[in-house]
Amino acid sequence: MPRNPAWARAMIHSPGLFAAVVDATGHILYVNDAVASACGCGADALLRQPALERILSSDNYHRLIELVVNPDKVNDPIHFEQACCCNQEHHRIVAYVASRHTQQDTDEPIAILTGFDVTGRAQMTDALRRSEAQIRAIVETAVDAIITIDDRGNIESFNPAAERIFGYTAAEAIGQKVALLMPEPYHSEHHHYVNNYLRTGHAKIIGLGREVTGLRKDGSTFPMYLAVGEQNTSDGRHFTGIVRDITERKRMEAEILHIAEREQRRIGQDLHDGLGQMLTGAAMVSKAIAQRLKKKSKLLAQEAENLTALLNEAIVQTRQLARGLQPLDQADEFPTALQELGFQTESILGISCRIRADALPDSCSLLAATHLYRIAQEAMNNAVRHGQAKNIEVNSKTLGTAVRLTIRDDGSGFAEPRGRGLGLRIMDYRARVIGGHLDIRSSPGTGTTVVCSVGGPEPALETVHHADYSSPLEKC
Repeated sequence: MPRNPAWARAMIHSPGLFAAVVDATGHILYVNDAVASACGCGADALLRQPALERILSSDNYHRLIELVVNPDKVNDPIHFEQACCCNQEHHRIVAYVASRHTQQDTDEPIAILTGFDVTGRAQMTDALRRSEAQIRAIVETAVDAIITIDDRGNIESFNPAAERIFGYTAAEAIGQKVALLMPEPYHSEHHHYVNNYLRTGHAKIIGLGREVTGLRKDGSTFPMYLAVGEQNTSDGRHFTGIVRDITERKRMEAEILHIAEREQRRIGQDLHDGLGQMLTGAAMVSKAIAQRLKKKSKLLAQEAENLTALLNEAIVQTRQLARGLQPLDQADEFPTALQELGFQTESILGISCRIRADALPDSCSLLAATHLYRIAQEAMNNAVRHGQAKNIEVNSKTLGTAVRLTIRDDGSGFAEPRGRGLGLRIMDYRARVIGGHLDIRSSPGTGTTVVCSVGGPEPALETVHHADYSSPLEKC
């Protein structure tokens, strides 16, 4: 340390440093400029005065005197922070340290008080405290579940909405693996998902969000929308998941689709039983008129026959339209209905359609069979209209109680979109309504594969939206 008195004085009088020496009576033996300024007068005027009472609180002032008077009671240095007003102009926060010493010439006890201006730090701490309080209030009152985990998958926080949605208390969940909230196969494979992301940096859900299935404490599952964000801090990587229970939304979607399907069936029935029967009757009358006109006028008879042909064509088109609106009367008609759909697509659009369809499981309802048919129908329409496909393959395979429906084409394909069109969203809704999962795989120039899995585990997260043209059924 430098022994130059000029350097020493410069250090003692540096801005932001408070320094004072007091005796056992509290009278000042020395003060620097900062203390003098805080007391509102010159340093000389403060000597031999108990002036520190002007800048210290009563409690802190008495602690300082106690340090000098009772060394046996107060032996260690004391630390405290407090606000002081300097020259009545602005408030400062000063962090003080006081320690006991003895004068070299008299051995009288003294206290040396030093302080540092920590106003900026205190303001930052106060702002941080307010910010934390605001964030805590938002998290505690949020309708959605907010869950944070570390890079090992351990739950670090669990807000009240998460308690309500999943059925666990925060005390039960914190410290557990987040796989606790997932059904199979995600429960067993989650550690692999996290390690794969940490190793490759390739995100399947982080920053994107998707619909997944959650697992409650009572063992029940429910649909939820999950959005995940990542934070890098000094103590490692952390992930925050925001979960919204979409059970009610899914119920409403299912009801809307059910109403639409029921209305289509009603219209199809009306076309078949109403308009179809009327057209059939008109064709019979026209044919009879043509027979009678042959003896009187070949020209009129030919026109009547032309009219009969038009009516018969209208009958065929009406029946096809009715069949499209009412494709199935029973679930076991599903394979035949798919074959008819492929035949119509070939005959009308002139493309190749190969259909292979197993019988559906006995437990499959008419509603589920109809939704599967609509998914195939929409995928084939998309392949023709948007992909300009020349070949379409439809494969419906039954594996016990599970069904895997695959529609594959050789069209133009597409890059993974940020938002799906209405047709793709409806297909996804239909799959979810019947407890299934829709997987769409495509990339430019490779065609598109649509896979609807019902009754079995969802495809692993790593395979979703992968540009793979091979049929998943061929991998089973």
